[in-house]
Amino acid sequence: MKSRILIILSLLSFAVLSAGSISAQSAESNRKERNYITEGNKLYNDGRYRAAYLKYQQALKENPSSAVARYNLGLSQIRLGSNPSDTTQAAKDMLANGAKAMEQVSQMGREKPMLASRANYNLGNIAFNSEDYSNALNYYKQSLRLNPDDEAARRNLRITQLKLQNQNQDQDKNQDQNQDQDQDKDQQNQDQQQNQDQQQDQNQDQQNQDKQQQNQPDINQQTADQILKAMENKENQTRARMSTGNQGDKSTGKNRSRKNW
Repeated sequence: MKSRILIILSLLSFAVLSAGSISAQSAESNRKERNYITEGNKLYNDGRYRAAYLKYQQALKENPSSAVARYNLGLSQIRLGSNPSDTTQAAKDMLANGAKAMEQVSQMGREKPMLASRANYNLGNIAFNSEDYSNALNYYKQSLRLNPDDEAARRNLRITQLKLQNQNQDQDKNQDQNQDQDQDKDQQNQDQQQNQDQQQDQNQDQQNQDKQQQNQPDINQQTADQILKAMENKENQTRARMSTGNQGDKSTGKNRSRKNW
């Protein structure tokens, strides 16, 4: 929270620029442009950002190539779009348009290095407040390249570096935790797979036993009856032979006993 307040205060510490650096144009257009920018600056410093925004728009109509008017317009748009109590889409669009104006000014590093440095600084503030610390870091670096004496940009650069460092440490910590969780999950999956393999082997053994039992030839009733009948015939034949032999012995014995006395 403290870092965010420092960033916002740094943004507000830059006063809007005067029209004194505007390139020479036609006298009338030049006069109107300067007047609109001057009026807009007064309104901005009084906290009347929307009224200032309209004045900067009028200045740009007089001179669409005015870097100062575009920078001040973007600054007023950023103020209007950064109101924490206004979360409407209109406020978001206003902030986006302010960032776009700053992007345009930031490309003028060769022609207007000081102005481009401040534009990069403000873009860094926007990125920082959106927790886009990587882009914020790049904007602050570019601001310092154009103006190495900008202590506010240097301070915010250091704050952003600390934010990134803490963010990376948190990511590494979360990654380690996720890795431990993945290892535990892999072990659980391995145990589960082993149990499934054992169950599958048991099921396979049972299936093999059932299959073996199913493959054993069954004796149907007709075959059983044939075997029983054959056994019965064999037993009858055996009894018949035994009966015949006994009768022969009786006959012989009887003949012998009937000899003469």
